[in-house]
Amino acid sequence: MAEAIPDKALARRLDRVARCFDAGGRLQRWPSRRAEQDLALWIIWSQLPGDGQMDELEINTLLRTWHDFEDYVLLRRELIEMDLLRRTPDGRIYRRVARDLPPEAAALAERLGA
Repeated sequence: MAEAIPDKALARRLDRVARCFDAGGRLQRWPSRRAEQDLALWIIWSQLPGDGQMDELEINTLLRTWHDFEDYVLLRRELIEMDLLRRTPDGRIYRRVARDLPPEAAALAERLGA
């Protein structure tokens, strides 16, 4: 069984990730630690439309609007790697995968007002 994260450690992690976003909830920089990157990706995922499908241009346009460091391809690839976003084998159609927001990501979303 995984050990619970102490409240202080969780608060520090949330603070570090929250600093990667601006006041409007746009991702300003890519976190350096993997666990923090995952939290940032959950926030991006939570902004994707939950139903329907998108083509590559649509998903790229959405991802470009939610960050300022100009690497939407990194975000798309990481969302797919985390199985938060799926695409058809030919890469033409993308769908957001329905998931429950983990508690840490929900706390971050609340902090960011997302």
